[in-house]
Amino acid sequence: MSTAGLRLAGPVARPRTRGLVWLVWRQHRAALWAGLALVVAVAAYILWQRAQMVGYMRAHDIDGCADWQDFCHGKRTAPRRGTDPITDAYFHLRDAYRTPLLNTGRLLIALPALIGVFVGAPLFARELETGTHQLVWTQSVSRTRWLAAKLALPLAAVLTGTTVLAVLYTWWWRAARVQFSDIAWGTAVPFDATGPAAVALAPLSFFLGAAAGLLLRRTLPAMVATLGITVGVQYGLGALRPHLMTPRTIVSDATGAFARTPSELFYTSWRGFTEGFLTRSGEKVPSDRCSSAVGDDDWNRCLARLGATKRQYEELHPASHFWPMQWIQAGICLAAAAALAALCVWWIGHRPAAKEAT
Repeated sequence: MSTAGLRLAGPVARPRTRGLVWLVWRQHRAALWAGLALVVAVAAYILWQRAQMVGYMRAHDIDGCADWQDFCHGKRTAPRRGTDPITDAYFHLRDAYRTPLLNTGRLLIALPALIGVFVGAPLFARELETGTHQLVWTQSVSRTRWLAAKLALPLAAVLTGTTVLAVLYTWWWRAARVQFSDIAWGTAVPFDATGPAAVALAPLSFFLGAAAGLLLRRTLPAMVATLGITVGVQYGLGALRPHLMTPRTIVSDATGAFARTPSELFYTSWRGFTEGFLTRSGEKVPSDRCSSAVGDDDWNRCLARLGATKRQYEELHPASHFWPMQWIQAGICLAAAAALAALCVWWIGHRPAAKEAT
């Protein structure tokens, strides 16, 4: 009796997830799986390259060697290829691992643009273009709830993936920053590929794409607009970066030599900004004031006319500015992303219903 009853009842149905989150997962599961595969592949590559690089440095006893230090084992001269096995190992390290490090950083810099173009832009544009959003709205689902559900899952995936890659790349870069000190830390690579700055660029590009999709209502135009704006934003951040903090000024002695300035400060700082000469009263005369001078005599006459002495100055960002500037740039990106999210919420709530049928 009980056995027959069990047969009639049949197998117990398993509870299945329903609702908007499930719908979003079903709609975008292919893109989410592809993103997961990309993150796993890049993360594995970073781990492998770093392990190989660190192992090579330790095996050849060049961990921490740099041409601005005592190089290795008390040497006082800059390394030159072909002089001894340790020096050759140092150059082999740079030949073998410098390019992969830079190319991986360039890939991570391109990642926010890819996220905005292929994840953010089609998110709403495709549904608004085909009209499938109306089916969801007829199921007693408010526009704001639909918007939040569409944004939540992709945004969580984007933040998780970019955080993992940024942490791993930062770990790799910090292991090589001494040996590759010729790469200025304030340039796009490594700055935009490491730390919170790299993570914050992803949601900004994502919301740029989402906003473009809502406003343009067409997938291809939204993708093109997102790509152009994201590239412009990254270029603008690069131009703004030197001004995020006040640079430090170092001054030479009366002969023009920076003998009292530690070599480490020169090689670990982000340089290449304003430099020039000081007048007797201490005023700065930038070198570009005499950029039109031809020859040493013309140059000296130009400096004398401006009242410059032999004392030189240079403005630079020391290594201690790296993390504060990282957080400042990340804050700018996150504030812009929050503003774009607010724009999306406002737009979806104030768009006339009559326009949805057009």
